Amino acid sequence: MPQLTYLKPQAPAEIVLEIKKSRFIAAAIPISHESEAKAFLQKWRESDPGANHHCSAFISQHPSDHRGFGYSDDGEPSGTAGRPMYNVLHGANIGGICVIVTRYFGGIKLGTGGLVRAYSASVKELLPELTLAEVKPKAMLSFSYPYSLSSNIEKVLHSANATLIESHYGSDVMQEISIDVDQVEPLKALLIESCHGQLTIHQDES
Repeated sequence: MPQLTYLKPQAPAEIVLEIKKSRFIAAAIPISHESEAKAFLQKWRESDPGANHHCSAFISQHPSDHRGFGYSDDGEPSGTAGRPMYNVLHGANIGGICVIVTRYFGGIKLGTGGLVRAYSASVKELLPELTLAEVKPKAMLSFSYPYSLSSNIEKVLHSANATLIESHYGSDVMQEISIDVDQVEPLKALLIESCHGQLTIHQDES
């Protein structure tokens, strides 16, 4: 089962390594969307056009999310750079991050195995330089209930660590809240119990 929480960098970081006379510059920034990773890569390329390769990997949200991630070998043999970099990030349970490793060829060929080790090592050496914070994924809950149960709902939400997003008042009360994923099931049970089954719940993880 994937971990509910993950780690996210809070500030940029950068290191320089030399491996068999090739120079590797590894840099990382925190991101929240794929577009930020693409913008970072473009800006990095423009600032250092003379490098042989600008390989990259990013995970925009939770490391186990099947959306919002990617990697590039940027001209290195397929599978020798971007994927190994991504694997290091995923294995360390880090999300919300984009990493670029720039390589200046030093005249000694590393071979495919050597490249995999070099790009992996570049990211591994960068990780201790990151200031990481734990992130708890959120889930959105929307539900409706009769007005007569408003006081019951208010008591449950007041005791829970939930954030009210919006409320609508029609024939019933409709509310949307945000709450930590690991608190969803306990809260749903409390809401249902307090409303004696007169509650309709819809859940959408984000």
